[in-house]
Amino acid sequence: MERQRTYAWGDPTELIEAMGREESHLAWMQGMIDGRLPAPAFGATLELRPLEATLDRVSFAMPLREWMLNPAGVIHGGALATLLDSVMTLAVIARLDRTKIATTTTLTSHFVRPLFADGSEVLAIAEVLHCGRSHATARARLTDARGRLAAHADAAFTIVAAPFDER
Repeated sequence: MERQRTYAWGDPTELIEAMGREESHLAWMQGMIDGRLPAPAFGATLELRPLEATLDRVSFAMPLREWMLNPAGVIHGGALATLLDSVMTLAVIARLDRTKIATTTTLTSHFVRPLFADGSEVLAIAEVLHCGRSHATARARLTDARGRLAAHADAAFTIVAAPFDER
């Protein structure tokens, strides 16, 4: 039996333009947490749910769904790596001047426990290890619904101009 999945997402232009209007990147992230701003399209695809954004950490939850399974019957590492990359990127962005963003240059993920499509949520929490003018690093942990470590990751980022016009 073939399965189908449908979902909706907000206009990406609205989210990018909002980044330029908000007083800080933290305020912009809070807008996504509060539902005032749309989530990025890939976030809707993965059903990412932002929980917290501070200068010290960013956390997201993600449900484990059947469509995320790999051929071996466990959640695909790419879905988990995307979640880990997302929280780390936003943790770095939270620390930047509002005219700058961070883009991932290196992502190293370590999967330590298989996860199954049981509908439970995983939790990803990221912290910034270093944030300079042109380079940053971060680390994230992913835990299952029972609080057990399922994966962890490290990433490096380059810091670049934000994609909006500051006129």
